[in-house]
Order: sequence, then structure tokens, then C-alpha cells
Amino acid sequence: MVGTRLREVRERLGLTLREVETRSRRIAQVRENVEYRITTGRLSHVENSNSLPSLYKLASLSEIYSTPYADLLRLYGIETGLASRPSGPKQDSPSDAVGKDRQKIEFR
Repeated sequence: MVGTRLREVRERLGLTLREVETRSRRIAQVRENVEYRITTGRLSHVENSNSLPSLYKLASLSEIYSTPYADLLRLYGIETGLASRPSGPKQDSPSDAVGKDRQKIEFR
């Protein structure tokens, strides 16, 4: 289940549901958009079901978990950038260098 993987990432980072909510509240304030806020109840629901968070909430989780947004989308089966990839062996793109220090989610 996708939510289980999100919970594993949160727990590996040592974050509580409340800490994620607090951080997402700050993100929502800075961006002046309440859609970025994730309540403890909503995050718990996402982690314990196949519920899909909004794009805004997923963006907050990406920032809070220091995980590339595309990796979180991939958890839900959404591949990005397929049309712009050359055929043949994978080549590093400029965007690959940007997130080198970010945590990568392992897909099983």
C-alpha cells in the first residue's frame, strides 16, 4: 500500500504526524495557500489507506521529507518526463543534479 511507504519515510525521518502538520502549516503560510496544509487526521488517513493526497499536500510532503516530487508521484504510479526522455540508456539530466542531496524513496 502506498500510504505505508509514506509512513515508513516519515518514521525513518523521525517525524510525528503533529510535526508534519506543523511544518505543512508553515509552508501553507509562506505560500499563502491553505491547500498545502496537511492535518494529522488527513495524513493518518493517507498513510493507512489507498487515499490519494492532493497535489498541494504531496508538494508539502516532498518538501518536508526532502524527497523529489516526482518520486512521490511515482509511488502512485504517475511517471513524469517520459516524453522528454531519449530512447536508449538513461542519461543524467540537469534536474538529476539538483536533487542529489535529497532522499530517494526505494521502490519495491
